[in-house]
Amino acid sequence: MTPANTHTAPPEVSILMAVFNRLDLTQRCLTTLEQSLIGVNFEVLIVDDVSTDGTRDFLKTLGSPYRVFLNEQKGNFAINNNLAAREARAERLLFLNNDTELAPGWYEPLREALAQTADAGFIGNHQTNPTTRRYDHLGVVFAPWLTPAHYGQHFARAPATLRTGVTPWSAVTAACCLTYRDTFWAAGGFDEAYVNGCEDIDLCLRMHRLGRRHYVANASVIVHHKGASPGRKRFNDVNLERFKAIWGDTIRREFVTKDARLFAKTYLRKTLVYPWKSNLGKTWACLMILAGRAPR
Repeated sequence: MTPANTHTAPPEVSILMAVFNRLDLTQRCLTTLEQSLIGVNFEVLIVDDVSTDGTRDFLKTLGSPYRVFLNEQKGNFAINNNLAAREARAERLLFLNNDTELAPGWYEPLREALAQTADAGFIGNHQTNPTTRRYDHLGVVFAPWLTPAHYGQHFARAPATLRTGVTPWSAVTAACCLTYRDTFWAAGGFDEAYVNGCEDIDLCLRMHRLGRRHYVANASVIVHHKGASPGRKRFNDVNLERFKAIWGDTIRREFVTKDARLFAKTYLRKTLVYPWKSNLGKTWACLMILAGRAPR
């Protein structure tokens, strides 16, 4: 693993990014990142996971504030982001997917929320899907069958109570989230046994076990081209099976009852927007939850 370049300025925040192909999205992300962080002292640590589409050549051209690491063998999201976190110079770590687009004003609410919530683990934000022009993430909740789900997915508008301020959630996605370096490492960093899935929610729960809580800064909104990296979902089933084996009892005990109605609203919105993608049994269970009858 070879660092392509370094710089010595002490940054306010270290932005950590793992990339694999999709040079087009990486370039767009970095352009919008620079345009949206004028006046902020930041560094960007990029780990390339053996890209084959010209990404590596492009990354080698980057100077300050970029620090580039070129994998010599394939890693995964957890391995690559842990590597970047070990090399980061800032007190704050911001994990960011390369398939995001950023507008001015997205970062400051995250920074303020982290400073104002003494028990913060991760601070996340609102994310929209450019294909559907609907929300994809307002926070993460857990289903009665123990799977994590993005609350607000397929919503055309965020609920009025989620348009300002800071909202606590069971977890947030690591597609864009901010934490302190000490908090990240106190929980052990990302579990590298996961392969591009569930490692962020797993870490949220390990932070929770240490007394940390997760929040969304509602004024921060970004665009996320979700799952754009090639092979991104290949290990979804294996990841989820491992996640449930580790955390199933904790999720049943601490999260399912609290999250049930929020999950049901999200799942039923999916049923309305994409009925052919929905499961009849799960749809019925969600209707029972909203009717005040817990599913058996």
